Amino acid sequence: MNEDEFQRVLDWATLIDDSNYYEILSVLEIADPPSIKQAFHAFALAFHPDQHVDSPPEVQVAVRAIFRRGAEGYRVLSDPGLRTKYDLAVAQGHLRLEAGEIPKTSTVGGVQSLEDVAKSPAAKMSARRAEDFLSTGDLRSAKRELKMALHHDEDDNQDLEERIDAIDLAMFAMGD
Repeated sequence: MNEDEFQRVLDWATLIDDSNYYEILSVLEIADPPSIKQAFHAFALAFHPDQHVDSPPEVQVAVRAIFRRGAEGYRVLSDPGLRTKYDLAVAQGHLRLEAGEIPKTSTVGGVQSLEDVAKSPAAKMSARRAEDFLSTGDLRSAKRELKMALHHDEDDNQDLEERIDAIDLAMFAMGD
């Protein structure tokens, strides 16, 4: 990560709590669902924690917070009922919905690499391949390798399941 990218992440981290979901995803309030999906796709490629496992710890912490807020924004803006409720909240000066109003989904766990999260040697090999696919933006292949890693860990690895959920969310945003 170069100095400009490092500074960009830190700048985002300082602004994230003062930004509404439209600002975070860089869409207009009149954006249609395909535009929101496209915006989240670009956001996820830039801020997915698995893209920053080699970054300094403070960047990893910032990226996780940024990604969580962007994923939360995507969940709200892509649900017509929640979006209507959110638009009313924004009109009243709120940046987020109240706790409990947003459906919970799995969040990305710690800042460990996929290989570190995997338990068995075979799972670690699949996780390495998944990291390679993620680095090229091939989410479908990365997901396939993570499912293989989970299988090698005897379907007993919550961290891998959370990473698969995060990829599913990004793929959904892309329309896959």
